Amino acid sequence: MAHSTAASAHTAGRALRLLDQPDLRHQPAPIPQARRATATAPSVPLNLSLFDDLTHTVSEVADHARRVNPAAGPLPDDLGRLYDWWIDNTSDADTDEQAFRDTVIERHRLEHAIRLGQTEEVCKNPCPGCGCWGLEWDGVGNRALCLNRRCRTPDGYASTWTLGRLAVQKVQRTEMWRRNAT
Repeated sequence: MAHSTAASAHTAGRALRLLDQPDLRHQPAPIPQARRATATAPSVPLNLSLFDDLTHTVSEVADHARRVNPAAGPLPDDLGRLYDWWIDNTSDADTDEQAFRDTVIERHRLEHAIRLGQTEEVCKNPCPGCGCWGLEWDGVGNRALCLNRRCRTPDGYASTWTLGRLAVQKVQRTEMWRRNAT
């Protein structure tokens, strides 16, 4: 396992553990509005968006690990160890499966950071289009936005990138550096 994958797995696991805290599970306080209908039923006492994200993350990791290694052991009780469990259970997989795993771990790391409000994590990646280090998180579009004036779409809009695309680029770049170092 490459050092970059271990670091990404550790960071993603730590963020996942933070997201699983009971304090974050409660619904956020509603924003006061001038006119709104009075609720006839109490709101759900659970932040369903966060719950859905955690459930999707765990199922994505478990499904891939069990597809690659049907003899994978039970999931860890601590969500912070989920990515270590995944790496341990897919360490004998072929190179393509390991690259897929590393890409998902990196994407999850970025998703967890955004969810925790650490949008500056996106800025630590170069733009896939122009290679400059001018990315910014666009919360409205839910994508990374390149601030370089010359990095535009054919329609003239600023280039935007998904977290998945940034993750693929980082894993490819790390593999290229690893190959060239030997």
